[in-house]
Amino acid sequence: MTQRPKLPKIGPEMRRWCALLEDEVSGWRQVHTRPMFGMLAVYRGDRIFAALPRTRAAETANSLLIKLPGVHGEKLIAASGPGKAWVSFEMESSADIPEVLRLLQHAYKKAGT
Repeated sequence: MTQRPKLPKIGPEMRRWCALLEDEVSGWRQVHTRPMFGMLAVYRGDRIFAALPRTRAAETANSLLIKLPGVHGEKLIAASGPGKAWVSFEMESSADIPEVLRLLQHAYKKAGT
């Protein structure tokens, strides 16, 4: 049996940024969350649209996962894990929060269709 890859631990700064993101998206209509492998899976109804790190990250210690089929950007990289529609966003500072929220809103809208 193949060993599961180790997920990198996140630092206190990333934990704080993700808590702010979680607070924001938790207030959106039809959004609920579930713990998932050290991350927080974010759903609109029954469709997952993001994974925010809580203690572990999927790609690097400062990355989060967003389901954005067909969307490309400077800070977005195709995620190696959950499928083609997923991208990883590498956060560098709290200044990235507005951009992440914009991407999360886009993913949230797509999850509603």
